Amino acid sequence: MKPILLPLLFALLCLALNACQPKGGETTPETIDGTEFRRDAVLHISAPDGTRKASFEVEIAATPQAITQGLMYRESLAANRGMLFDPQGLADTGFWMKNTYIPLDIIFIDENSRVMNIARATKPFSTEHIPSGGIYRYVLEVNAGIADTYNFSIGDKIEWTTESPEP
Repeated sequence: MKPILLPLLFALLCLALNACQPKGGETTPETIDGTEFRRDAVLHISAPDGTRKASFEVEIAATPQAITQGLMYRESLAANRGMLFDPQGLADTGFWMKNTYIPLDIIFIDENSRVMNIARATKPFSTEHIPSGGIYRYVLEVNAGIADTYNFSIGDKIEWTTESPEP
């Protein structure tokens, strides 16, 4: 009886593993939609006197879906990259870090393109409310520690140029 049990268990295991495979024509996604970096612009942060502090390649989140997802589910972010949120007008809503794997510095930017508040080293996966500190026009997210590394401060100027499509 025992010699039959082992081959039977092996056959059942093979059937179970085969059932977990994608069916014909199905593919298993390598990444979650919206989690691949897309360079939309180059953003510069300068001191009030015009001295450039840092530059970043940024992805612009301008649709409600992109703004809601933000950097959620991304497992890494290069040091020279970030995400610029454009709510298409003035806003005062806070942020949170739900489903965000990367600790971030969140930089709130006023309607004059000046830094108005910086939430430093936010905690991944937290649902704690991160206040904006007032009415903002844009928000920049970069890796935690970047704001300190480049000495970003209230009043710094933000400028960016968008990428033009190839003809």
